[in-house]
Amino acid sequence: MTDKARVGFYGITGCAGCLLSVIFNEDEILDIAGAVDIVAFPFIKGENDHEGPLDIVFIEGTVVSTDDEAMVKKLRQRSKIVVALGSCACVGNIPAIKQYVPSENWNSLEYDKNIQNQCREGGPVPLHKVIPVEFSIPGCPPDRDEIKTFIKEVLMGMTFRNYKDPVCIECKLYENGCLLDEGEVCLGPITAGGCHAICTTKGLKCYGCRGLTDDANLTAYFDLMAEKGISKEDTIKTMEIFMAIDVHEALKKEGLE
Repeated sequence: MTDKARVGFYGITGCAGCLLSVIFNEDEILDIAGAVDIVAFPFIKGENDHEGPLDIVFIEGTVVSTDDEAMVKKLRQRSKIVVALGSCACVGNIPAIKQYVPSENWNSLEYDKNIQNQCREGGPVPLHKVIPVEFSIPGCPPDRDEIKTFIKEVLMGMTFRNYKDPVCIECKLYENGCLLDEGEVCLGPITAGGCHAICTTKGLKCYGCRGLTDDANLTAYFDLMAEKGISKEDTIKTMEIFMAIDVHEALKKEGLE
């Protein structure tokens, strides 16, 4: 690209943590700003009503409301490249659990106002269920270095590729003990890595925030968990926390529901 690429960062329903991860370190955002023309970013720009075309748009959050859906469809029309930023945008994260629990379990969590009329038909979903998405940068929050690598490779005309191996590979690189041996419901064997095994290295189990690996074998995983004395039901409850929609689609595909 001879001119600086026009880049926008936008958030829909979510905690805004993914956007904050981009600017957590001043040097990070300065590096990005030096390479592209940031035309919209709620935390660092006073004016974010840019209406022109975009080369790259990063969208964080889950598509929960009709406003979310309208916004992402409008951004899609204006953008050459759409990037799902973070677990909410990539796999639905915690909001998507609503699809699989009885309404009485979440009715009390709604605001006093009649927000139900504002929820999109079909419930909360990740970005790719509503619009075409060229790239995804998963994680809760996503890794800042991965964001910078993505921008660098796209600007250079390279094809960005997500890390494909499971978290367990990174655990071995860091010489971590296996939490499954301690009776924990760790999703490392079926979760896409690229996070530097940050949770498991700190002794925390993997909750699957980066989504399922492309070749996740749930039948074999449930057999492994059974060997460790962990039930299929308890395992699925943990799997649902971050990636409920993808998990249930995979369960249905493998005939496990």
